[in-house]
Amino acid sequence: MLSFKKIICASLFFISACGFTPLYTHNNSSNLIGQVSITGPNTKNEFIFYSKLIDRFGDVGDKYILDYEISTSKEDRALNFDGTVHRIEIFGSVSFKLKDRKNDTELLSDKEEMYLSYSNSGSTAAVLNAERTTNKQLVVLLANKVADRVSLIIVEMGS
Repeated sequence: MLSFKKIICASLFFISACGFTPLYTHNNSSNLIGQVSITGPNTKNEFIFYSKLIDRFGDVGDKYILDYEISTSKEDRALNFDGTVHRIEIFGSVSFKLKDRKNDTELLSDKEEMYLSYSNSGSTAAVLNAERTTNKQLVVLLANKVADRVSLIIVEMGS
């Protein structure tokens, strides 16, 4: 005789194996490769951003053009009573436009913003490494947000 727990586990296994598939899988995102042409980079942040988008959309696109502009700024946070800074916040924003190449219409124009912070305590090398790493993470996160938005617009249009 099977116990109640075994019956529940077996039924959950069979229900989960019924063939449901997620909507946004790797196969759906691979359909977007070769559709988006991305403006080339000029700065280090733009190169990181561009590289992340190339991973997502491929090198050359023939249907859409993605233009972007990245800006970052630093601000002191978590000040001590004597005025020493313990954390620094990096604020980043990217303005982007997605255009249809064939009829030159703007499909999406928006701005994404985000901030990350890092510790300002430790050796000079540790602080510089923390700043560099945090800046890179910030730009990668912005690129992921933009890539998601662009992907959704293209999928909604039925491409």
